Amino acid sequence: MQSTPNQPQDQFPQTPMPPQSQPLVPTQAQADMKAHYLKQAFNAAGSNFYSIAVLSLINSVINFFEGSIYFPVGLGITQIIDAFAQAFGEEVPKAGNVFFGIGVALDLMIFGVVALFGFFIKKQISWLIILGAVLYLLDGILLLVFQDWIGAGFHAYFLYRIWVSWRPISGLLKAQDTQSAIGTL
Repeated sequence: MQSTPNQPQDQFPQTPMPPQSQPLVPTQAQADMKAHYLKQAFNAAGSNFYSIAVLSLINSVINFFEGSIYFPVGLGITQIIDAFAQAFGEEVPKAGNVFFGIGVALDLMIFGVVALFGFFIKKQISWLIILGAVLYLLDGILLLVFQDWIGAGFHAYFLYRIWVSWRPISGLLKAQDTQSAIGTL
């Protein structure tokens, strides 16, 4: 190897470095990483709603068999529906099956709605996270009215989990909106 006047003989030639303006990760790879992270965040939020629906269903089954335990994460509204159906059934024994059927139908509608929230949140419909959180908050307030402190505490924890899922979603969606607006200029 011949040395040039500016390069000492014992030094190897330098590897060319990309200019500082060039990102180290290609733009498409960054977009793919953001999309993957966004999908994970939506899946986490949707899974919270699936958990709420399933645990509410289990609570109603336990109540039907007159069990003494319940999952505090489950919905308070379904517990109230179950209690009213049972109370009306005991008050009017001849119509007990009718009240039970009405209670089951209402419970199934509520379970279905919450499960659909989870399904469509996983399909990345972000406004359902906020709506679901508000409805779950109202359900938690209902538990406070009936002085179910443990249930209200678990509702607060699940609301926190929903918020933890929402934070990266809202940030990434805002970043996408900004990038798409800049791309149109």
